[in-house]
Amino acid sequence: MADHRLIVARSFRIAGVVIGLPSSLAALGLTVGAFLAGSGSGHKPQYLDISTYGIAGLISNAANGVGGVLSFLNGVAAWVFGLMAVLAVATALFGGLLYLVGRGLRASRPWARGLGIAMMALLTFHSLVGFALLRGGPRLLDGLILAGAIYALWVLGWRFRAPISDTRVQE
Repeated sequence: MADHRLIVARSFRIAGVVIGLPSSLAALGLTVGAFLAGSGSGHKPQYLDISTYGIAGLISNAANGVGGVLSFLNGVAAWVFGLMAVLAVATALFGGLLYLVGRGLRASRPWARGLGIAMMALLTFHSLVGFALLRGGPRLLDGLILAGAIYALWVLGWRFRAPISDTRVQE
């Protein structure tokens, strides 16, 4: 007979790895990108007198203006990369939390059960809202997520038992 708690615990751990590892890599890449984009030369352009230098001065001043605009856009890109890196770190931490909850559920820890119920209740609420708003294929996918969340709530709320007696050889 299937132990439903183990199924939910394994699902939490798998979701933690699937969310956490790519998010960690994205956070690393975006952080490097933010530092690279933010490390500008800091060069202050010197504008030339057009009456002295003529057309060469005009072209040089136009190039300095374009360089200033591109430098500003580079700064904006650095801030966007930085914000995305912070969001990726938060997502990686959430993936780690999912993994830890899965380990706690495997060991029948009460804190993991409470945190798992809260997470699944929030996911159920969001899935119900999405189910009401979506149409077509995305609604089917949301329905599957909703069914999984309701199953996890059922397991954590009513089928949660004492620790499992492991018949395998302990390492």
